[in-house]
Amino acid sequence: MKAPDRATVARSGDRPRPPGIVERIPSRPGPVHRLLLICTRLATLLATLLTLAGCTVGAPRPATATPRAPTPTSPAIGQPIPATVRPSATPAPHTPAPSPRAAAGASPTDRPPPTLSPVAGAASETPDACRALPTRRDIPAYRFQVVTEPTAHRLRVHQQLALADPARLATGEILFDVPANHAAGIFTLTDVRLAGGNAPLDVALAGTTLRVTLPAAPRRAATATLCLDFTLDLPPAAAESGITGAHALGWSDLGDVAGYWYPILAPYDPSRGWRPVPYHPVGDPILAEAADYAVSVVAPTGYTVIGAGFQGAQAGVWEFQLTDGRVFAFVVADRLVASSADLGGIATRIYHQPAHQAAAQDVLAAAGEALPLFVETFGAYPYDDLTIVEAVQFGGMEYSGLITFSSQWFADYRPPAAGEEFGADFLIRFVVHEIGHQWWYGGVGNDQANEPWLDEALARFGEWLYYAQRHPVHLAWWEAPSAGMITVPIDQPIYNFEDTTSYVQAVYVSGTRFLLAARERMGAAAFDTFLRDYYRQNRGRIVSGAEFLATLRTHAGPALDDLLPAYFGSLP
Repeated sequence: MKAPDRATVARSGDRPRPPGIVERIPSRPGPVHRLLLICTRLATLLATLLTLAGCTVGAPRPATATPRAPTPTSPAIGQPIPATVRPSATPAPHTPAPSPRAAAGASPTDRPPPTLSPVAGAASETPDACRALPTRRDIPAYRFQVVTEPTAHRLRVHQQLALADPARLATGEILFDVPANHAAGIFTLTDVRLAGGNAPLDVALAGTTLRVTLPAAPRRAATATLCLDFTLDLPPAAAESGITGAHALGWSDLGDVAGYWYPILAPYDPSRGWRPVPYHPVGDPILAEAADYAVSVVAPTGYTVIGAGFQGAQAGVWEFQLTDGRVFAFVVADRLVASSADLGGIATRIYHQPAHQAAAQDVLAAAGEALPLFVETFGAYPYDDLTIVEAVQFGGMEYSGLITFSSQWFADYRPPAAGEEFGADFLIRFVVHEIGHQWWYGGVGNDQANEPWLDEALARFGEWLYYAQRHPVHLAWWEAPSAGMITVPIDQPIYNFEDTTSYVQAVYVSGTRFLLAARERMGAAAFDTFLRDYYRQNRGRIVSGAEFLATLRTHAGPALDDLLPAYFGSLP
């Protein structure tokens, strides 16, 4: 997740659009076709809601000279809650008011239409009581069936998780991180059970940690599928500035953003046990292993569901498939249009307000420059496509194959004047940063709560690489906002920070300085070889800082020994 450096910048130069950009102009179906679609959708929605209804059961600390260990520990887990499970905070769930646009009954014509392609069983499929799912290899598999209520900003969800991990099952419990439960009134859990079983499981929800107790049989099994039913009442889009996970979930006039919206399986290490992530208001309190996702989302007529791995939409049911994703995120919107391009074989779409067409075209131009550069320098792009969405939030937010960006950045964007060079704008700069996260966070995962420098410094290094290789005239502009920041230790957890400025200083700015210093010591060719090897060896994994430095040392030898103490408070 990014925050813009605050500075007055000179913006520059017009640039040809990348080939293949197409603006999708929606059309309206005829009245008979609309009636058929509405009837089909209502039948599907009613069946889905009935099935779901039957499932109910029971003060700032600045960067320090020596990084401290994270103060939070795994939240204390209370007694199992055998019946209705509600958020751990006491206030009753709120019901968000409809957006002004929805209340006014607006029905815009400037939205991209669904791609009507047959999806087997999509229109009639309803949440299953709880059936087993297959897994590919040994990674988790998620299946979601979601019913959206955009005017109420509510999601009703049936989640299935297939786990082929005897070590985790043998512990007798399964732990999930539930970032949506960081505030009262958002997440309501109504049922948790095993495939093939009729009895609800004992669960305990404390803070953002959900613990599910397993009966005896699955503790001896090689695989198991858990099913969870829950409702999300989305909060208004976070109004505060700064880098915070609160921007990953919320509604606005531009749509409902579902970022960190579901219970995410906590990683497990046989030597360390379960690794839940306590919530913190600064940074990205998330740790997610690669998994396969199959997602069906029911949305009313007139709304578009935007997500990575789009397969097709029929009768109001939108289908997505994402392989090796860290998380699956989506947006439900009714006032965005789409532009698209094939950028080096990567299907890229941007959803934006119609008034921001010029900014969207330049975002695609920047993506067309950054994607092949990163493929050449880091390795293959890890997903099938890339989707960029304008949203009401501060800064940008990365997910697997999907990025959301501040609508304010789109509104403030000014195309370069004739004779000026393209690229010197915060929207362009941070689009490049978030694209870099598709490799660093997406392809190669890390503990974003306890070692955030591992993905953030590498993504910011991608910014530097973009300007150094594509627009060197703007390198001084890129460096200016952070030039006055002193270097501090980079190996600090998010829990050491309660303000964005000190977090950026340590994790982003000092972290990138370390990478650039290592590149200068090693030479560009040797450093690039290191990056490719590191990505190739660790794609799909969660990597630690110690592993990163071990791989770096194999390429650099002793050349960095005297450099490391200036950037690390403790060394492995």
